Amino acid sequence: MELTNEQISKILELADKKAEINPETATSADISKALIEIEKKMNFFDVDISFAGADKNALIVDDLELSLYQLNQLMKKIGIRSFVARSKEEAKAEIIKHHFDFLLIDLFLPDCKDGISLITEAVELKKQGKQDYKIIVISGSEDKELIEKCYQIGADGYVIKSENWHTDILKYINTSNEHKDNELFIKKEIGTDTIHYSIRKFNDKKIYEALTKDINAAIINGFPNVLINMEKVAVFDNDNTYILAEIYKLCQNSGGSFLLINPSEKIKEAMAFAYLEGMIPVLNSIESAKEYIADLKKMTN
Repeated sequence: MELTNEQISKILELADKKAEINPETATSADISKALIEIEKKMNFFDVDISFAGADKNALIVDDLELSLYQLNQLMKKIGIRSFVARSKEEAKAEIIKHHFDFLLIDLFLPDCKDGISLITEAVELKKQGKQDYKIIVISGSEDKELIEKCYQIGADGYVIKSENWHTDILKYINTSNEHKDNELFIKKEIGTDTIHYSIRKFNDKKIYEALTKDINAAIINGFPNVLINMEKVAVFDNDNTYILAEIYKLCQNSGGSFLLINPSEKIKEAMAFAYLEGMIPVLNSIESAKEYIADLKKMTN
């Protein structure tokens, strides 16, 4: 893919080389040197995050060479083998040819219709059992409807190209690596009577059926207090508030508490509509949730 003068100019600007090199006469060697300078300047190479990427493959789909370069270097830093595709057609060919653990898809290729189409087809390949990758969408758009559409058609994550977008990608990959194959949520015992669940999706019957079943078993085993972290839940069907009500009843009937951590404004609105807003406490961290439960215990003792 040939770089346009505008793209070359941007690369030289980021590398502080624009005064030395004319974009119209820049050679491939000039661009390579500029990219190396950019690499030295980028903060994301210094992020402190532990990740074992052995035997992991990622496909980077972007039509901008600078983004491909940056993401390639980022994957190399954490030990993930990366492949690149510059169009929807190239990406589909790579998915069929290789096994991937992550697809990093720039939504605009250069049109968002291409990105949406690629996500849809990649999800269909997953359903056919040919691959089991996580799909991370990368975009400069903060349009809420577009973000929700990406999640609805099957994206696992959406990273906005903000100042820390490279770090956000790393954090998502790191979190995904903590999940075991086919694991629907992460759970952790806190103290002797509280259990914490972290979920990413709540728009799949399989997920909330497994969640309520596991919570019921936890309560029977002496964990009546349930915390659910919904910070990563981007898509929420208003009809699913009955699941939250069901979990609330399970905890109440066992003498425990049910708390939500960092639900989105959309989830809060759905709870208010279902008259759950005042019934289910909403906290902003695990620590504050633990303090809330501890205070309740003091009041009842």
